[in-house]
Amino acid sequence: MHRKLPKEIDPLRLAQNGLKFDGQLLLSDMPRLAKSLHSDSGLVNVVLAFDIDEIGTPYVKGEFTVPVSIVCERCMLPMSMELSVSCLLAMVVSEKFIDKLAEQYDPWLLENSDPISLSKVVEDELILVLPLVPRHTEACLPSEAWSAMSDNSDYNEDEGDEKPVSPFAILSSLKKQ
Repeated sequence: MHRKLPKEIDPLRLAQNGLKFDGQLLLSDMPRLAKSLHSDSGLVNVVLAFDIDEIGTPYVKGEFTVPVSIVCERCMLPMSMELSVSCLLAMVVSEKFIDKLAEQYDPWLLENSDPISLSKVVEDELILVLPLVPRHTEACLPSEAWSAMSDNSDYNEDEGDEKPVSPFAILSSLKKQ
């Protein structure tokens, strides 16, 4: 196991050699993910194991965890949460091979033989586990907000006693003339 993570990798070569990596990446090196966060400070714990399976498919098994600060959509205040990803990516060099992958794999399309930024691969996987609507698990709005909603529903019930005026009532009177 290597402690220091490389900035760029050649995933096919790493799979042929069966290498494993264990280390940390800066959250600030992931600008697309940082756009969805309240703060980009922190370290992503990364564990990667490259290998080739019994039928010759090169793959990488990855586990990434990072505590992040994100804005709650209910109260609009920062909150902490842990993002955690376990992935199993099969490396393919052409889209035509994606359909032939075993179902336990997610495809990782390698379009050319250029080195790949490790932080971008980790960033992609972390973006996929971001909640669509982040919110506290406990009630984070003040009790006045909840009582205002219930007061508003009482108001609508009182109006229900009166018969609503039809918007077509005037047409009915014109028809009678």
